[in-house]
Amino acid sequence: LLFHLRPLEKEFIMSDAMMMTTTPRDERLEKKCSDAVGKLVDLKINFLAIDFDQTMIDIHTGGRWKESVSSLTTHLRPLFLHLIPIATSSQIRIAIVTFSPQTKHIREVLEYAYSPNVAECIPIRGNDGSWTYVGNGMKMGKQEHMASAAEELMAKPMPDVGIISKSTTLLIDDDPKNIKKSLKDGTRAVWINPRDPLRLLDDIMRLK
Repeated sequence: LLFHLRPLEKEFIMSDAMMMTTTPRDERLEKKCSDAVGKLVDLKINFLAIDFDQTMIDIHTGGRWKESVSSLTTHLRPLFLHLIPIATSSQIRIAIVTFSPQTKHIREVLEYAYSPNVAECIPIRGNDGSWTYVGNGMKMGKQEHMASAAEELMAKPMPDVGIISKSTTLLIDDDPKNIKKSLKDGTRAVWINPRDPLRLLDDIMRLK
């Protein structure tokens, strides 16, 4: 299984995307995600920085989500339920980079959706006041979020995973402004179209 759901104290209603059965559509998506991860490995990308609102999930919370975390979890895109575990198994580090201050909610979403060995290895950088980046890198867009997350990950080295740098990093974000800033700063970035999220995998295959 590609993901794990922990029992909740409150009732948890799974979306169709999170049912534990495998369909031909799931298998096709898993194959495309596996091919995309293979492309990242070929490009020596070892760090995926992923936005949350309208990227990892199919709505924008505005950082003001008031419903249950279990309800928020149903908005996870099936794409990332496959992509993140496959990337992790290929020694690609993952971080969530967001402007949302609701990082506690995001942490709980990760814990509900993924097995502990995946969820616990994903740092989250949001605008929650819990971290600062004091390096010399660009601080606009998601650049300081990525740099801070990379510092945390490199402080916990993994076997067969090299140093994280701009040349080994890929940002996935729905905001074109963040994409442009990342590219200007010398970091690869791919825009995810909220209306056609699966195109992301094709765009990854076109990376050079």
